[in-house]
Amino acid sequence: MSRWFSFGSLCLSSLTLISCGNGASPFAWDTNPCQLITAAEAEAALGEPAQEGQRADSKTCIFKSVRDSANAVTVQVEEAPGVDRRAGFNKERLRRDSVLIAGLGDGAVRIDSPPSLSRLTFLRGENLVTVMVSSIHAADLQASVMTIGKRAAERYGATVALSQIPPSSTVTASSDAMPDRQTTSSPALRTSPVAVTQTRSVEQTGSTGPSKASTADLSALVGTWQAHTMQGTTRHNYLLEIAPTQTWTLSSLTQFDGVLDAASGRWSLDRANSFKGQSWKGTYLTAQPDSFSSTGSLQGTWTRLAADQPPSKIPAELWSQRKNTTSVPIFQLKSVDDALVGTWESTGTYAGGPASFVWTIKASAASDLFIMDQTRGTLVTKGGVTQLQPLQKRQRSIGIVAVQDDGFTTSDGKSSLRWTRLVPQPDSPQPL
Repeated sequence: MSRWFSFGSLCLSSLTLISCGNGASPFAWDTNPCQLITAAEAEAALGEPAQEGQRADSKTCIFKSVRDSANAVTVQVEEAPGVDRRAGFNKERLRRDSVLIAGLGDGAVRIDSPPSLSRLTFLRGENLVTVMVSSIHAADLQASVMTIGKRAAERYGATVALSQIPPSSTVTASSDAMPDRQTTSSPALRTSPVAVTQTRSVEQTGSTGPSKASTADLSALVGTWQAHTMQGTTRHNYLLEIAPTQTWTLSSLTQFDGVLDAASGRWSLDRANSFKGQSWKGTYLTAQPDSFSSTGSLQGTWTRLAADQPPSKIPAELWSQRKNTTSVPIFQLKSVDDALVGTWESTGTYAGGPASFVWTIKASAASDLFIMDQTRGTLVTKGGVTQLQPLQKRQRSIGIVAVQDDGFTTSDGKSSLRWTRLVPQPDSPQPL
């Protein structure tokens, strides 16, 4: 078996093959995958002469290029009865790099792996068919896999919307050698084009579940949204404001608890639950009774806040999400300059970037530090996925990968956030 097919099998096995619905294929459960496309169609997809399809196993057929066996079209059919394939297929649909295809079968998704691989998977009743094009010569892999994928869907008896049927001039099909099975399909099995909602295997509820945000309604995103995460004992609160002009502002507020040692112009802050030697430190200068300046890990000029006075540099909606200050255990004697006791705010730099700060310092040396940074950008749609694109190119775009009844989920490729709409609450000042 060729080295390419080992790689192709690995790609196909990464998709947990599942289906949605209770229909049956017009074929028997042992469908020959080589009958779903022709060598001529494979040749058109690859852009070079192709061999006749060869069975790799009971469910897989490969149409290899005559010139280079590494270029090939692969068809795989999963139709073993009694297998629940819903969870894996929906997981594939919610991938950030997936493209939902409406009007094809009972659900369809395309995943592209540039520059040489593209695969299309569609559902038909309880069965699933995957068509993959691997080529370094094809002019447009996505168009090629869509064309032969739709031909395979027609022959397999899957629903193909008229707008999805490629023109006959796109490929050369042999109708004599390949009978069209669409007409043999039972009318009860013909379903409407796939809706971008997740199929659940649990009891019926009033919720439609998450759906891929490939066709997100941008007007529905306008408003103020909130999210939060916990990393150990450190809480991160987020506020996302999306304007009707499709511009947005993302504010992130991180809260640290720690113990401060500040005297004789030098300060160090040991964060709670941090490793020894990871304290922040620097120098400070008290020039006036209600202000001081700091250097080092936190650089800025600080202004004292009166009791119950909210900070001016942090949005009120974000500030209200913070947790109440807590007592921090102090195991060593610390000294704090009396001039620094109080609550302060500043705009300066932290970790090399601009930020806004609120710093509560107690005579006991217990300290709460709030650090807020902001990112601005615009809403864009790329590859069918709505993204929060920052104005600064060095910053990572955030994709809206799923929508829920009460919000949406974003991902930057490393971590995800679940956003809910912020509902204004009556003013209830919290102690600093």
